[in-house]
Amino acid sequence: MLTKIDLSSIGRLLDKKLDTKLRTIKEDIERIRKDQKTIVSFFDREYLQLRKRIEIIEQHLGLQTVQ
Repeated sequence: MLTKIDLSSIGRLLDKKLDTKLRTIKEDIERIRKDQKTIVSFFDREYLQLRKRIEIIEQHLGLQTVQ
């Protein structure tokens, strides 16, 4: 039969393992968010550059901008 000391030890061990898992999950989430921000900023920059090029071409050809 388990004593209170045994149960306390098991509880501490489980808490320690849970804390480790949660810390790992938090680090993974932070890494994913950082990667996501990098991807979004890259494609946003590319979109703005492409839009600027299209506007220049439209002006050169005398076309109206399509909205």
